[in-house]
Amino acid sequence: GARERGTREYWRGVAGLLRNRSLMLMSVGGAFRTMTQAGLLTFLPVFLAYELHYSTLGVGVCLTIVQVAGFIGAPIGGHLSDKIGRRRVLMSSMLLSAVLIVAIALAGRTIFFVGFVTLIGFFLYATRSVLQAWAIESTPKHLAGAGVGLQFGITSIGSSISPAVFGMIADAFDIYTAFFFLAGTIIVANLLVIAMPEETNRKTAAAEPRMA
Repeated sequence: GARERGTREYWRGVAGLLRNRSLMLMSVGGAFRTMTQAGLLTFLPVFLAYELHYSTLGVGVCLTIVQVAGFIGAPIGGHLSDKIGRRRVLMSSMLLSAVLIVAIALAGRTIFFVGFVTLIGFFLYATRSVLQAWAIESTPKHLAGAGVGLQFGITSIGSSISPAVFGMIADAFDIYTAFFFLAGTIIVANLLVIAMPEETNRKTAAAEPRMA
């Protein structure tokens, strides 16, 4: 019946999202960004406690600072992306995140460390809402939920493997080397953003699927 045909058309459209170049690049880029975030949040407490000898309270305060900075950064990043464009906000935030990850590994117990941690929380979380908004704009309106769901599914792959990879690098070399790995993942995410087609709106996205 008509309902069955409608269901088939819907799932055909969902399958077509896998051929949407914008959505796939954005999702894979988001996976690398999430690798950075998951690795940082998993091993920052280890780094603080065992390398810098922070107290339990000190570790907790630093992690709180990261989350508070992210709480502030997310709406600011979303607002700026509406004003100056998604790509510009993502590229600048990801590039600065990479620089700051290297900076916190080198800062040690200096007065700059907490400042670097604050900034990295700000810039990392500022990109999350932007990626979601761009995913919605890159899919037809009736598939927006499926597009965001696919994006989050792919990005969760990054968050699931990053802590294990970070741990293996830290065991094989040291935790400082592993932080450079995290800087590398956010740089890869930035390169994928650069490869994204020009930003679109819903009318353009309705011509789905867009092929490479």
